[in-house]
Amino acid sequence: KSNLGSSIFITFTFVMILYVSLLVYGIANLRGILEEKTTRIMEVLLANFTAKQIMTGKLIGIGLVGLTQMLVYSLTGGVIAAYGAVTAAQMSPELAEGLAAINPMSLVYFVIFFVLGYFIFSAMFLAIGSLCSTEEDAQNMQGPVIMLLVIPMVSTMFFISNPDSLIAVIISLIPVFTPMVMMMRILVLTPPLWQILLSIVLSVAFMAGLMWVVAKIFRIGVLMYGKRPSVKEIIHWFKAA
Repeated sequence: KSNLGSSIFITFTFVMILYVSLLVYGIANLRGILEEKTTRIMEVLLANFTAKQIMTGKLIGIGLVGLTQMLVYSLTGGVIAAYGAVTAAQMSPELAEGLAAINPMSLVYFVIFFVLGYFIFSAMFLAIGSLCSTEEDAQNMQGPVIMLLVIPMVSTMFFISNPDSLIAVIISLIPVFTPMVMMMRILVLTPPLWQILLSIVLSVAFMAGLMWVVAKIFRIGVLMYGKRPSVKEIIHWFKAA
């Protein structure tokens, strides 16, 4: 029931936080692995831990930092929405209207989709970090992954204007787009519960499969130096692992 201005403001705010957070923490995983490879710290770590333990530790450690930040954002947003209506009304009527229109469950979904998005994209960035030996190679390879975040970001106005269209429904069920697109739909016009639950189930299944694939690549890639491997070599690593 909120007007278009407040919907755009609130949706862009949530989506921008998701976009920046997933990108920052994903690249943090990539740079961490790349630094440990180039300084040969990885060889010391592998003498004490398995590659799977190192990968899992990276994901969970940095992920907990990000989750703490998202919880702070959500709790702060809940407090502002609940008790800051008067102050918001003095600053901007549209802001007050937008805050009042936020469903408390949206903050819960925000944390859920951050966690799903974090593990999906950080796993991709970890794979890139394990495959590369230089910063230049990593920058070239991370482009396609970043585009998976940029595409829904630049299409925000479409999803705000057509939250229940067939295209929006289909795209929101594609795991790599689910965190941002489903969050847009929830904020503008909450979709049926079955669609939200289906998107979460599909994302969890995709995340599990992706982690399995990345773990196999990571196991060999972290000890490979020199030129960037070809697709054929990556497939060979996967089979060998």
